[in-house]
Amino acid sequence: MVKKSLLLIFLFVISSCASVSVDVEEALAPQVISELAYNEFNKKAYKKAIAYYQVIIDRFDRNLYPKEVAWAYYEIGFCYYYQGKYKEAIPYFDIVLKEFAILPARILSSNILETIYEKKPDFRPVEFVEDIIIEEDTVIEEDVEIVIED
Repeated sequence: MVKKSLLLIFLFVISSCASVSVDVEEALAPQVISELAYNEFNKKAYKKAIAYYQVIIDRFDRNLYPKEVAWAYYEIGFCYYYQGKYKEAIPYFDIVLKEFAILPARILSSNILETIYEKKPDFRPVEFVEDIIIEEDTVIEEDVEIVIED
């Protein structure tokens, strides 16, 4: 009985960690695939939604479809963020900020990253923390003239 329970637990853990694959026709446009992903997200099937967005990233050239690919990265990050998986979400938002010029996706990515860093300060990148320290030092080091009147 104990062996059977352990086997069931093991199988559950393995299946919950496994990635999901989706079968997507080659002819589908990225907007259609994105709609399929959105529908899965609304059903709380986050792994399946992520798999659909990953198809967009893998299948479409970011130079020909920058908006669609940028949004796919954003949406994968959002799927992880929505589940509270902040460490998994951060790289996707970073890619949007560093590799794409799609302003709405960049703004939303930046806002969510700031929210993550407020909730989890330890997740903030070292260079970001160094920038904050430098800014604070700069304010402290400003020359201020104090005049004392008698």
